[in-house]
Order: sequence, then C-alpha cells, then structure tokens
Amino acid sequence: MKRPLTPHLRKGVALAVGLALTGACSAVAHRAPAAARTGDAPPAAGRHAATLWRADPARGTGNFEGTETKPGTVRVVDDPAGRHGKSFELHTSGEKVDGPTRVRVETRGHRTSAGPLRFSREGDVYYIGWRSMWGPLPTKKGEWVVLWQLKDYGSGAATPPLSLRARGDGTADLEYCDPELRTTRLWHTPLTLHAWHDFVVGIKVSKDPARGWVRLWHDGTAQQLPGGTEQYPAATLRGDWVTDKWGVYRSDGDRGAATAWLNSPAVGRSYRDVAPAG
Repeated sequence: MKRPLTPHLRKGVALAVGLALTGACSAVAHRAPAAARTGDAPPAAGRHAATLWRADPARGTGNFEGTETKPGTVRVVDDPAGRHGKSFELHTSGEKVDGPTRVRVETRGHRTSAGPLRFSREGDVYYIGWRSMWGPLPTKKGEWVVLWQLKDYGSGAATPPLSLRARGDGTADLEYCDPELRTTRLWHTPLTLHAWHDFVVGIKVSKDPARGWVRLWHDGTAQQLPGGTEQYPAATLRGDWVTDKWGVYRSDGDRGAATAWLNSPAVGRSYRDVAPAG
C-alpha cells in the first residue's frame, strides 16, 4: 500500500514537474527557428541555413556544371568598375558559329563536392542570388537577350520556366512560361548598362502551378509581381530537373559583341543565405 504524500513531498514533486515542463517548452522554442530556416519566408536575423553553393572565383569555371560558348569565353577578371573584386566575365564576339545555332555564352548549373546541384524534388525551396552588370549589350526592337534563366532538362523539357530578358525597348523583364507554354511578364525595369545590379530569385519547386511559386528581389528590395503580391504561383519544375544559367543568349536579330559580368552567385535555402553583400 502506497503511503500518501505529505504536503512537503507534494510541493517537491510539483516543483520537479514544473521544471521538467519548462525545460521541454524551452527546447521546443529553441528548435522552432530551425524549421523556419527551410520555410518559404526569409528567416529572422542570425537564423539561416548554410549556403548550398557559392562560386569561388579561384575555381574559375570549375564552379559550374558546364559552360556553353557558341562562341565566347568565360573567365575570371577584376571587376572593371573596381567595386566587387574578382568577377566572372562572359564575352561573345556575336558571330554565329553556324546558321541554326543562336549566339550564346553561358554558365550552366552548379558543381559541388557531392556532384551537380539540381532542383528536382517537389516542395523544395531554393533562393538564387547574384550581382550582374552588362555592357556592351546590343539590343534591337522586337528581339531579346536572355541574361539569366531557370532552364529545364530531361524528359518533357520544352522551354525555360523563368527568364530574365533584355528587350529592344530599353527594358529588362522577368518572364514566366507555364506548362502550356503561355508567357507572363512578372516584372520589368529600365535596362541600365555598365552598372552593377543585385538579384535574388526564390522558387518553390513544383510541376503544379498551385503549389510552386516565384519571388524576386532587385537591389535588395522585394518586388511586387502580378496580383500585387510578392509571391506568384508558378510551375517551376519542367522535365526531370531545372537549374539556372547566367550570361548572354539571344535571338538572331541582335548583332555585335556582348559582355555579361557576374559576381557573388550563390544558392541557398533563404534570402539571407544568398543576397549579395556590400
């Protein structure tokens, strides 16, 4: 037969239980930011996941899964503006290598110690950040130059879900192409040459436009997308996987040499992981 607890013992048991519950709640509160680090929104200051990939200029083109130079060169040089140190220079003479091939000089994908980083799993969230400068960049009315794209690969690949394009009307825009190949201009801005601009694109990976989404920051400011919100529903996965490309890829009507400068490209799980610093 159990002896009843004396008032003194009851007080001690209550104190011990209270301390245990307080410790458990503290542990949950401490762990909660870790879940937020891979969520849809940028995390609170000081709470962010490790960058998944960041280009090191010392590795040159070894940072990328590949380069496409038709024709062109990709090399590391000092920032011609003297502001951001070593940068990638992607230059094309603009002379077509043959009739069917469009002029392009681009990096493709991201190489890590574990292999290529590709976006393929439904529901994953990625943020891609970089700094770009262009010039010369000849454009012509009715033509286009792709400066960055989220490109699809594998079975069912058709056209990039996202493209940052320079137009012949003095603007640049972010264009979304849905699974039915219908295009929507998500955002646009005046095109300025010989000046650095920062970009961060956030994506939730999905073939379902009701589940995937796109976000955009330009020069550190979140941009409003169609519908007046900062997050646009989009099918960001096409084919077996998507990855991104930087450089110059253009329609046949544009002529002449072109150069794209790239600095601080990175991929992470939050805006804070990849936003260019300084």
